Amino acid sequence: MKTHKSFQIPTISIHRQNQPTLAEIESLLDLFPQAALLLDLPHNRVLLANSKATELTAFTRAELTAQGVSDLLPAISGHHLQSEPSGNPQAFSASLATRNGSGVEVLVSLARLDAQGVWELAALEPLLLHKQQKAELQRHAQRLEDLNTLALTGQDSDADRAIDQALMAGARLTGATLLALYLVQACEPALKLAHTLGEPATLPTQLPISEISTLREPVAWVPGNRTTNSIQRAARAAKWAYLVNAPLGNPEALIGLLVIASPEEALPENHLPILSILCSILTGLIQQNTFRAHLLDEGERKNRSLAIGDMLKEASSEAVLLLSPDLTIEDFNPSAEAIFGYAANEVCGQPVSNVVIGANNLVPALQAAQQGVPISNLGEVRLHRRNGSAFPAHVRILPLTTHEQLDGVLILTRDLSEHEQFQVRNQQLEQRALLGEVTAIFAHEVRNPINNISTGLQLMAMNLPPDDPNQEVIARLSQDCNRLAHLMQSVLAFSRPPENKMQPVELRELLANLLERWRPRLTHLNVKHEFKVSAKGSTIIGDPRALEQVFNNLIGNAVEAMRDSGGCLAVFIRAASPVGGRDQLEVSIVDNGPGIPDEIRERIFEPFFTTNRNGTGLGLAIAKRIVNHHKGTIGVSSVPGGTVFQVILPLIENGK
Repeated sequence: MKTHKSFQIPTISIHRQNQPTLAEIESLLDLFPQAALLLDLPHNRVLLANSKATELTAFTRAELTAQGVSDLLPAISGHHLQSEPSGNPQAFSASLATRNGSGVEVLVSLARLDAQGVWELAALEPLLLHKQQKAELQRHAQRLEDLNTLALTGQDSDADRAIDQALMAGARLTGATLLALYLVQACEPALKLAHTLGEPATLPTQLPISEISTLREPVAWVPGNRTTNSIQRAARAAKWAYLVNAPLGNPEALIGLLVIASPEEALPENHLPILSILCSILTGLIQQNTFRAHLLDEGERKNRSLAIGDMLKEASSEAVLLLSPDLTIEDFNPSAEAIFGYAANEVCGQPVSNVVIGANNLVPALQAAQQGVPISNLGEVRLHRRNGSAFPAHVRILPLTTHEQLDGVLILTRDLSEHEQFQVRNQQLEQRALLGEVTAIFAHEVRNPINNISTGLQLMAMNLPPDDPNQEVIARLSQDCNRLAHLMQSVLAFSRPPENKMQPVELRELLANLLERWRPRLTHLNVKHEFKVSAKGSTIIGDPRALEQVFNNLIGNAVEAMRDSGGCLAVFIRAASPVGGRDQLEVSIVDNGPGIPDEIRERIFEPFFTTNRNGTGLGLAIAKRIVNHHKGTIGVSSVPGGTVFQVILPLIENGK
């Protein structure tokens, strides 16, 4: 015997001076929705029975009241003393006697009606019916819970998980054991199996677009029906009990297909309403997921566009000024900082007229941009930097509009200073090239007359006696001819382009051999020399003859500076700072002569500039040209009592 506390009956409390009669109580009992007995437990009597009790037991009222309580409900004696005066009923299951003698299992709810415990009210409900009602209540509660789950799936940010939850809730609501979701594919004309619940292994993984016309309405298939598509044919082949397919989205524009099936259970009678709700929920989830994906893609595209815009703005060589519609500066890129001389945090929020100064046509162009007039190209104008210096610039003004509404104004400014300098430099180079060509022609044409004059002087000297006074004049003229010939040779060397006989050159060896050839002259002029190498490697790519000419000229100049009083010549080879990631080599030629005055030092690399009466003024100019051709640099530093020439050349790299 099992007790239950979930069953309740109305409480009748008799607390008045005159107790009701049995007839009055019987009228009340007939209003009860379930079978009820009024019992006198102390005397084991059934006092009253309502009509529901007679239907349940098949006894008449008279027969019921004639029996003892223990005959009808043998188990009730154990609960007599447990009932409480409060009137709270106690529920328990028991066997109720019936006319046919088989009895019926009932749920008894026993309540005391008076404080003395004389009358007890027993409500009787068939246990099977109670269980069915309880099961129905549980199913109803589960259905409400599943519907709530369906309603909440849209709040899940994980679309796949939300769809799986919806399918599980749909399985409980419909009773189907197999569920499948097909989705339209953007890249191919087909419906592809995307989500499954259960094991619908026999379903096709893809439905051809040709079957769409048979899938626009919910269709239930059961064995014996004609099949109209591949999923129904799969269900027939697998011998399933039923299969229902329902479209998702607009019938004219399907986004998917829901399939529910069961190998064993029969088709539920109320499947269509539940299926309709499930399809609506799944359609919303898929559309929401598609919309979220589109938003993410759009956001990603916009972020990528903004990142590209920021990168272009930062990397642009043009000054980019972003103005608000009222022409105050909102953004100022690094090139603008470099061109105008202002920091971005100084000018942002300032009127553009305080920063871009100098162009008379700037204000009208900005006013036109405020009206949405398309690109205004101001052409080349002169603007002013922060320090007041003017510079040539090319200015463009672009209005930024969205849906015909002005969002801002963009000013693009290109500094033309370098371009202007390049034009001047190019003109100078063109002039020098023309001058070099003319000079080369001139030198070539002059050499022949000089040679003829020199030959004639030699013949005159040979035909005159040695003591003839004209011999001295002839000697001076011959010396001048030789000097002119040397000058013409230097002019031709300077005007000719450098040769390209590039090969690996070991500077340590080249300079050592060169100093060895200079040794006799250094000894004769009382000049000591020192050669020191501190670099690990000294191999470069160059023209050995051209490099020898450079260092021979530098050593010759150093020796010439010390010829009167002697001195010390030092040649050093050491590593220099890398340039562009490539290691460099520095060769220093040092002398302790009188030094080079500042006004002369600034011009010593200019062609035809010399302080030597017998010099041509082309030696250092040719040396600089050769060093530049070797992608190196040459410089000089000097103080009274010493001069240093520095030649920096790139070291060989990876055999090149």
